[in-house]
Amino acid sequence: MKPTAIVFALILLLFASLASAQSPVARGVVRPVRVDEAPRIDGLLNEPLWAEIEPITEFTQYEPDNGAPPTERTEVRIGYDDEFLYVGVRAYDGEPDKLIARSFERDRQIDQDDSVFITIDSLNDNRNAVGFGTNVLGTKSDMELSEGRTINMAWDTIWYTEGNVDELGYTLEFAIPFFSLRFQPADVIEMGINIERYIRRKNELAIWPAMSLDYSYFSVSQYASMQDLEGIERGVNLELKPYGIGGYSEVPEEQAWEADAGLDLKWGITPNLTADVTVNPDFAQVESDNLRINLTRFNLFFPEKRDFFLESADLFKFGLSRDVEVFFSRRIGIIGAQEVPIYGGVRTYGLVGNTNLGLMIMQTRPAAGFESENFSVLRAKQNVLGRSYVGGIFTSRQGDSTFEDMTLGGDFQFRFGINTLIQGSVARNHRPGAESGDSSDWFVNVSAAENRDAYDWVIRYTDVGKSFEPGIGFVRRHDQRALMTNVHYKPRPDWKGVRQLLVGLNYQRVEDHDRILETQIFRPGFKTVFQTEDTLTLYFFDNFERVEFPFFIGPGVVIPAGDYRYNQFSAAFASNPARRGSVALSHKQGGFYDGDILSSRLTLRFSPVPQVQLTSTTQYDDVDVPAGRVESLIARLYVSYYFSPELTTRAAVQYSSLYEDFVANFRVRWIYTPGSEAWFVYDEGRRFGLLEPSLRDRAVILKVVHNFHF
Repeated sequence: MKPTAIVFALILLLFASLASAQSPVARGVVRPVRVDEAPRIDGLLNEPLWAEIEPITEFTQYEPDNGAPPTERTEVRIGYDDEFLYVGVRAYDGEPDKLIARSFERDRQIDQDDSVFITIDSLNDNRNAVGFGTNVLGTKSDMELSEGRTINMAWDTIWYTEGNVDELGYTLEFAIPFFSLRFQPADVIEMGINIERYIRRKNELAIWPAMSLDYSYFSVSQYASMQDLEGIERGVNLELKPYGIGGYSEVPEEQAWEADAGLDLKWGITPNLTADVTVNPDFAQVESDNLRINLTRFNLFFPEKRDFFLESADLFKFGLSRDVEVFFSRRIGIIGAQEVPIYGGVRTYGLVGNTNLGLMIMQTRPAAGFESENFSVLRAKQNVLGRSYVGGIFTSRQGDSTFEDMTLGGDFQFRFGINTLIQGSVARNHRPGAESGDSSDWFVNVSAAENRDAYDWVIRYTDVGKSFEPGIGFVRRHDQRALMTNVHYKPRPDWKGVRQLLVGLNYQRVEDHDRILETQIFRPGFKTVFQTEDTLTLYFFDNFERVEFPFFIGPGVVIPAGDYRYNQFSAAFASNPARRGSVALSHKQGGFYDGDILSSRLTLRFSPVPQVQLTSTTQYDDVDVPAGRVESLIARLYVSYYFSPELTTRAAVQYSSLYEDFVANFRVRWIYTPGSEAWFVYDEGRRFGLLEPSLRDRAVILKVVHNFHF
């Protein structure tokens, strides 16, 4: 497992992929028509201007019959004026009474309805894009995405849309302000564009321009060209979002009525560079983390849910997602399970020349025994070649000697051919008192991968030092030299009811820096994707684990130090979530260190009417080892009622039997005008013991945020 041998193998795989690369499909062209009078956004397409615009009609199927004509005709017309890009869609359907439209909540499963997505590469850089999707209910879904197959659903901007169903199918109207798009100022502007239509009851996706199955809407470089946009500007692009919050909070032996206020500011410094300023931010509307059980000796990863840190989060990513992250925003304002209030901060991000820059500075308050801390992050990614970059990152955490740290790193990513990728990163952190002078405070990662419709593969080498612990980062496992390989063959046989098969093999080997084997996993697997978009997955695991130090898996139950070999089998089935009712079931059983494990998970979703969504998840784990038995049940229930896409309610209840935790959350969200919203939130946490039920915390909160756009 020498690094030189691994790099040589990566180079061989890279050149093999380049030799087999095929030429991309020719891009389409559309020239939007300048209009003298703005259409009324009501979803009806009854203004004369729509009839004067030549429609885009050359849609092809992406799935299930790639390249074939769609089963339903689609017409898309694009116009613009000084302030807006207008899109009108006529989606013909021979059975409009069978249209599926159940999604009322913004950004939640719009693609499981009959829907249309407009994705725009406004910088025309073949790398990044923003998407706007809607269904016939007028529910919005907006997102950032990149050529690297990353997507950020937390990105929200101001735009307008409405839908209407008639005897011919349905119609949609979009009005996208140019201040919601980033583009280089010029007399004549060109952007990339991609259009998708989901015909849900047929599990069909129609697209323009045509793409082979080796590409997807992430393939920004394959978008069509939207040309000859003249006389458009982003304007000042200044947003002020003051908020007010008030409510009641309670913890054991302490109650308080509280009121507070704060401000968020967004300023487009240049058409491509944005500054966000937050003063006294509050995240009261954020959902509680899911209750979980940890049966490993490594750290659990909990994802970021706070909107301020989620917007443009992809720019700040560095390392391996959920494994080794040099910047992990949950370190800011959260220590353990304790929230720490934030004075404020600033974030600047965007394109300067040919360089993507990101800067974030946050300052927390002293609270709950913790000192005030400063968190700083500087990220740069220099675009090179067509779809590649070289970059660097610097993070700093100062103010509390317990967590004080500085980390510096560099990375690269090169894309070739269709979907061939070679990338790597290296970082080193400095923390007072930590080991230094050797590789203990370093992180190194290098990988190569290719993703095609018929096959995919990846090989990766990772080295994490004993002392590598970035102060604003996340490290799941220290002191490791890991090799991971993954390969899948994905044929599309001409079998009735089957869309695609996947036969694969995964191998992982982890040694410590004394070259002692700690983990080895050999996992063959098989997956079937049916034409109904149901899936069936089977895996076999051959595991080796060396445990250096004993660790707890439950109250009083310890896995002792030693070497363990055991096998497991897992199976999973998931039905198409576009149905009124759907199910996802997984089961794993077999050995577990020196004992046995049985683990099952069941998720049920049901929508009796479009306004109501019910989701329940039950996870049962039963571990039996010589040291004892751990039996855990975690149950979650979500009930959502939607008055309209702008007024939504959601109740969530969670229970964990292992520590007898109970968490309840009820939220009402009212978007009273685009960009402005009000929240009512009720939260309660309890821990049930042998005596009386114990209140952990309770909060009742009302929050109002108003957007002033200039």
